Amino acid sequence: MSLRQLVWTLVSSELDEKLDEHKLHGTFLRSFQRLSSSGRGTVAPPDELIVKHLQGLGRQRGHDRHVLRFQSLRSRLHHSAARPVLALLFHLRGGDRGVVEDVSRPTLKEVRGGWHLASLANQKEISEAKIVRDLLFALQGVSSDCFDSSCEVDPAVLLTRPAWLLCHRILGLAKLHLRLSTDAKEAMGHGLLHQALCEALRKQLQGYYEVLAQLMSCEGLSLRSLWARLLAPMTRLHFLSQLCEGSRGVFGGALSSMVFASGFSGDIVAQDLAKEILRSVVKPLWSMIRAWMTEGELQDPYGEFFVIADASVPLEDLWNRAYSLELEMVPSFISLELARKILLTGKSVNFIRLCCRRTWSPEPLGTSELLPEEEIGASFDLASRVERLSSKTNEHLVKLLMNHFSLGEHALALRRFLLLGQGDFVQSLMDALQEELDIDANKIHKHQLMGILEMALRQSNAQFCSVDVLGRLGIKLRSPERGERGWDVFLLDYSIDSPLHVVFTPNIMQKYDRAFSFLWKLRRVSHALAASWNQHMALQRHLCRDQRDSLDRLSLLETRQTLHRCTLLRHEMHHFVQNVQSYVLEVLDTSWAKLQQGWQKSSDLDEVISQHERYLAAVEEGAFLAKGSEAILSGVSALLSLVLEFCTLQEQACASCFEVAAVEEEESVEAVFQAVRGRPFARSLAECRASLDHLASTFQMKLQLFLRALEDSATV
Repeated sequence: MSLRQLVWTLVSSELDEKLDEHKLHGTFLRSFQRLSSSGRGTVAPPDELIVKHLQGLGRQRGHDRHVLRFQSLRSRLHHSAARPVLALLFHLRGGDRGVVEDVSRPTLKEVRGGWHLASLANQKEISEAKIVRDLLFALQGVSSDCFDSSCEVDPAVLLTRPAWLLCHRILGLAKLHLRLSTDAKEAMGHGLLHQALCEALRKQLQGYYEVLAQLMSCEGLSLRSLWARLLAPMTRLHFLSQLCEGSRGVFGGALSSMVFASGFSGDIVAQDLAKEILRSVVKPLWSMIRAWMTEGELQDPYGEFFVIADASVPLEDLWNRAYSLELEMVPSFISLELARKILLTGKSVNFIRLCCRRTWSPEPLGTSELLPEEEIGASFDLASRVERLSSKTNEHLVKLLMNHFSLGEHALALRRFLLLGQGDFVQSLMDALQEELDIDANKIHKHQLMGILEMALRQSNAQFCSVDVLGRLGIKLRSPERGERGWDVFLLDYSIDSPLHVVFTPNIMQKYDRAFSFLWKLRRVSHALAASWNQHMALQRHLCRDQRDSLDRLSLLETRQTLHRCTLLRHEMHHFVQNVQSYVLEVLDTSWAKLQQGWQKSSDLDEVISQHERYLAAVEEGAFLAKGSEAILSGVSALLSLVLEFCTLQEQACASCFEVAAVEEEESVEAVFQAVRGRPFARSLAECRASLDHLASTFQMKLQLFLRALEDSATV
């Protein structure tokens, strides 16, 4: 509050409110003159007058303590600063006793229009036209005789209360203009959207200057008419000032959101202003969206766009890691789903050009304004344009991957080879690798296995696959652990390059490897059971063909008992393996059918990737490789290991039986009897039967644990 306002408040509060306005204003003028003159004129020192006044009061009341207290307080004050204040307070004590003045009262001249204006400094009359002219200068930020550069009334100018109020209000508009003009010049270095906002402010101020130019040309303009004509510009500048205050520290998409939110008001003028300013502010944003969606370029030197790029990400991770959304920069009038489509379209353009190495020139997004002519809260056609361009770009990318880069064909190759869907190839490969993989894992060599792989391909229908597919198929060996054989480290490999790597990522290929290891072991067990059955049948035919004497019949009976136990246990194991294999194959077939249907409906690359991930997740679940299936996988693996142990045990039993039969064919009965007693044939069969019994009991126990784990997983 200025000194003039303080004095007026003090005078109004101390004097009677019922006084005539002319008397009240006269007292104010005299008080203000006394305070501002700082002792000019023939005025007795205020402290002496106060002491005399207090002494008079003391004689009436019979004590002098008021005088002593005043002198004590006066000693604490600076003399030059205290004198005007003391004079004013003594002047307002309720009377004029003890005051000797030779300062004449200011002349109050009645001016047409009813305003009282005067100059305290030289007692010259100030016309209303002069005040209006100086106010118009102040509204443009120019100082004048009555108002300084900070838009304050010169202390030497005295105005009546109504005139002062009007001037104060008009000068408030001048101060708004000063702040806005300063804010409009601070555009550089704050971002493109902030520069657009400042440009919009300058445009609005240009309209304000046009109003002032019209007022300057008016003749006989009074304070009242000036104030009336400034009401509309004041409303607009008040809104612009609030907008500037709200934009401090805000940039990018958040700035456009702030401007958009300012239009949600019941004031029609504010709505129109917000819509007009927002149309200017979003122009840089619109240019960023257009450049990103059509060219894949981020024209964002100040980091204002809601799509950000990580330059450190390698090209092979472009789709998954190179670009992302900055949620704080997404304008409130753009939904997250629409922002995701904008991000996806630009990623697709870059992926086509950088990873697929193809050219793509989508249709222009358009150059019209971002907002419609309707009210600011209405939906606009940005969503429809983005949807149209996004659909065309993403559809082109999906077709490019499916047709030109044969994504479906390579997925089928992975199913045939890594998921062992090509049965004749798998059978031929296992037959050919039997001897190589039975040895210690440290003794096998990849180049030898590659020759066997090529032979298995030529011996099966896999030879009719495309040259590209067969050229990608290979072998890799996992780092062996102690005691492992070739079966445990053998893996089929499938080479993946760009742009297929976006679907078949290294992490995805590791999941294929895990699925292959489980399915390979399952097929190996099934193959081993089939081989043991063939061996059993060969021995059975050999024994039935020969005729034996009584001693021969004893040996034959022991052999058949051993083979009978092998048959019972093999059937039980085969039943288990066949059920597991049927379940896994059904899962693979069902998941593959769902993948084909999902890919046919996929509209963008993200959907293609997610469909394949769901397919592989179903495969993992069917192969007991999913998270939470560890107990089931452990149980299946233990049971499969017992089956392989049984096949080895039966092979030993059959070898013993063949050896006994061979000896009986060549030697006499006595020699056979001695051989049986002196060589470990009989003991071998007895040990085999004991091992079979132990293996059968262990298999039953493991099977019950496995079934219990299945029940527990079903209840979770």
